[in-house]
Amino acid sequence: MSTGTEEINDLKGIVSKITKYWKLYLISIIISIGIGVVYNKFSEPMVSIGSKVVVHENARNTIDPTSFMPGSELFSGRNTFQNSLISLNARPLLEKVLDKLNFSVFYYQKQLLYDENLYTSSPFQVILDRNYLQLTGVEMHIEILSKELYTLTVEVDEAPLHNYISGRNENEVFDWEYKHTYRFGDPVENENFNFTILLKDGVNLEKIKKKKFFFVTRSKRQLVNDYKDNLLIEATQVDATAINISLVANNYQQGKDFLDKYVETIIEHDLQRKNHIAFSTIDFIDEQLDEVFDSLSLAEQSLQDFKTRRQVVDVNLKAGQIYDNLRTINNEKDLMEAHINNLEFLNENFQKDDDFSAHSVTVISDLNNQVLNDLLNEYINLIGRVNHLLENRQAKSPQLRELNFQISNLKNTILVNLQYELDASRLALQQLEQKLGTLNSELNSLPETQRNLTTFERNFRLNDEIYTFLIQKRSEAQIAKASNLPDFEIIDYPAYEGMKAPKESRNIALMLFLGLLLPTIYMLIHEAYFEKVSDIDDYRLGFDSPVLGQIYLSANGDKKLFEENVDQPIAAEAFRKLRTNLGFWTWQHEQNGRIILFTSTMPGEGKTFCSYNLGHALGALGKKVVILDFDLRKGDLSHNFFERKEHGISEYLSSQLTLEDVIQAQEGSNVHYIGTGPLPPNPSELVESEDCREMLQELRKRYDYIIADTAPTSVTAESLSLGRMADLVMVVLRVNYTLKKEFTEVLNELETSLGKKVTVLLNGVKASRNRYYNYSSYYLKQNAKKNV
Repeated sequence: MSTGTEEINDLKGIVSKITKYWKLYLISIIISIGIGVVYNKFSEPMVSIGSKVVVHENARNTIDPTSFMPGSELFSGRNTFQNSLISLNARPLLEKVLDKLNFSVFYYQKQLLYDENLYTSSPFQVILDRNYLQLTGVEMHIEILSKELYTLTVEVDEAPLHNYISGRNENEVFDWEYKHTYRFGDPVENENFNFTILLKDGVNLEKIKKKKFFFVTRSKRQLVNDYKDNLLIEATQVDATAINISLVANNYQQGKDFLDKYVETIIEHDLQRKNHIAFSTIDFIDEQLDEVFDSLSLAEQSLQDFKTRRQVVDVNLKAGQIYDNLRTINNEKDLMEAHINNLEFLNENFQKDDDFSAHSVTVISDLNNQVLNDLLNEYINLIGRVNHLLENRQAKSPQLRELNFQISNLKNTILVNLQYELDASRLALQQLEQKLGTLNSELNSLPETQRNLTTFERNFRLNDEIYTFLIQKRSEAQIAKASNLPDFEIIDYPAYEGMKAPKESRNIALMLFLGLLLPTIYMLIHEAYFEKVSDIDDYRLGFDSPVLGQIYLSANGDKKLFEENVDQPIAAEAFRKLRTNLGFWTWQHEQNGRIILFTSTMPGEGKTFCSYNLGHALGALGKKVVILDFDLRKGDLSHNFFERKEHGISEYLSSQLTLEDVIQAQEGSNVHYIGTGPLPPNPSELVESEDCREMLQELRKRYDYIIADTAPTSVTAESLSLGRMADLVMVVLRVNYTLKKEFTEVLNELETSLGKKVTVLLNGVKASRNRYYNYSSYYLKQNAKKNV
């Protein structure tokens, strides 16, 4: 139950505090939301433009449909998704995109909080002369004076001079200012730039005269850096090969134009890279065809001349068999020699190969060795990946070193296999030559004419077969090139994706949160260090110490409430109620001699006012009361309330006067006074002396109540010393005046030292209208009855 009550009290405390500062919360929320609305309206709009591209990743051991087409195995390279992500943000690719766009000059208009990118809506156009050095990255302000004139203003702290032909910065400009008026269409020439500014047709001069325009020239390197930072490339999902490409731009049309050219360049670049091998292969075959064509033409002409000069007759059956066998073996020998020549050529060039395209010879070499073919294809793939990294300027990439290491090992393996294949082919060639020797011996017995005819026919058929073979392979290469497709495919063309900034709802929510946070921080700091108790409910939320009474504010500021000419019924009744509450207090002395000590946290809290009026409230009941002014340093009670001020406590404690000499008595009153007396040099020692104890003991015998008004506890230590001799210690807390932090420290100190005799008296409480009306009506009725 106690826990639930504490939680309810905590909740009530929070609600009470927030209610207390509701005006501050309301003002803060209104201002914060207003700032958010203004920011949303006048901040720079940033849009997001996005596109989606899918990467067709060819795994090494999967079957591609193009592999069934002869010759297409040459172009089946490997492509990994991660490599594609890296290559898409490479500088060379961005440079190719910017080469297609005229983004050298950016046009802006000054707005309240940002510079608006005009792109195609600029009222003027700047034409750069790229044969001259141009100042880049600097705002060049334009003031349009008329349709013919404008003023150009440039201020430079530090900026580069860019050579658009070489693409490099060649000089730096420092602390330079320039201002001049030109005519539209006239060249603007000086040592730092050279361009012409044209005013566009149909421009409304009245609308743009007061507006502030400027333009900035940018180099390709600056543009690449800007777009590289604003271009976001990421996978759509973890297990997918689709890529999200998004660009954040301050002008939608310009951003879309860039992204359109970007995805277009991706496709072109990838297709060019893949077709490079096909073009190299076709060129190589064309060179071989030229050489074979000459040999074929010569063999054909020789055969025709021989048949013309001589009459050729058919051979008999035996000769035909010999010629058939000889032709077959010769064909095998020629193919074997061509095979050996290819192997020797490949072996020789492979050892000194620095160019990937040189190995395109493999398309015409039927090695009949699957292992060697696989090794060569792997080597071609690795070389292609190295060239791709070098094209992307990644010469220092760790991946490049790993690829070079793999190429070196693979090259050694290929050379060993090539040598083995050469040895085996040469042995097979020797066996064919032996067979040819045997057939040639048999052929020598044939007529010379027939033998010569056979030689001419054999040379012609050999060249014809080689030429046909080359034509076939060339056709295969062209078919493979024509059927080649890029690895990238656009599935979503660039389009508007939404506002990147300002996020209106988010900004309003953030400002609303800020509008609630700032008053809360202020409230916490104020309550921790500057908060004051506002009323009894506020006190109960923060403190557990009992409150013995509440003293209401007097309407006219009267201090002596129990004099006949003072009409303060509510304030006086509060002291009567406090007097009644004293009857319920557990006293150490049951009948008389009760010492009530008044103290406070700081001066001005009303402890003197309370001690004086409580004494008179007790005196009104016939109690014998003495009021002591123990604030020996200041003595507010003596100066503001007592009539005689010349003698007091300091003189008695220093043995200068007797107790009768310092007590001030009034005729017809039960309330007596003892003032402070002259300011002593040692007030603390006097208060803590044995004479002070004896004085209080003597007063206990003479009076029912001894009321002591002491100095604030936070100022002196005398209150603690007197509190040990008192029966009741009242800590006066003035609402809307006493700081909670200091009051807490004083109250804890008193309760620790004096225990349960400490209680709290709230002073300066404002009476509600209903309560004031009830009191006033009651006392008016009582007075009316008396008058009747």
